[in-house]
Amino acid sequence: LAVVAVLSALFAGYYVRGPWASASLADPTEARPGVTSRLVRAEDGGTDLRTAVLIPVPVETAWKILSDYAEWERLFKTVRRKQVAEKLDDSRHHVVSDVMTPMGTVGLDFIVTHEKVAGGYRAWWDAPVPDLPVNKGEIRITSAPGGTLFVYKVRKAYRSYPQFLVNNMLLRQQPDIVQTLANRMVE
Repeated sequence: LAVVAVLSALFAGYYVRGPWASASLADPTEARPGVTSRLVRAEDGGTDLRTAVLIPVPVETAWKILSDYAEWERLFKTVRRKQVAEKLDDSRHHVVSDVMTPMGTVGLDFIVTHEKVAGGYRAWWDAPVPDLPVNKGEIRITSAPGGTLFVYKVRKAYRSYPQFLVNNMLLRQQPDIVQTLANRMVE
C-alpha cells in the first residue's frame, strides 16, 4: 500500500509539473554552466518551453555558428541526420533532417526563417508532421552583458502522448541540448 501511495504521489507531481506554466521569464545574468528552463504561457495562450543560457561569445559569432546549417549535426545532438539544408533566399532556409526524441525519431522537412531583431537575431519555424502536429520553435540571440543571451523556445504536441508527458520530457531534455550547444559555441 505504501508503494502505491508513493507512486501515486510521484505521478501526481509529474502530472502537475507538465501543464504548469509561468507568466514570468528568468534569464541568466552571467555566463556560467547551467541554463534556465521553464514552461511559459505564450501570448496566444499556449504553453512553450523556454530555455536560456548566457554564452561568453559575441552575438555575431553566435549567429554565424547557429545559422550554419551544415554544422547542425555537430551543434544539436538530437539531429541524427541532416539530409538537406538549402538557402532559399536571404531570410529562409529549407531543412530536412531526422531528429531523435525520447518519443522516437521524427523526420522533419521545414523552412527556417531568419530575422534581424533589436540587439541580435531570431530564427523560427513551424514544422508539423503527422506524429507531431504541433512543432514550433524559435531561437533568439541577443547581446547581453558578458556575451550573448541564447533563448531556445519550443512548443510540441505528439499525437500519441498526453501533453503533460511531452512537457515533462521537454523539461528534462531541453536544458541538456541548450547547454551542449552553448559548450560547442565556445570550443
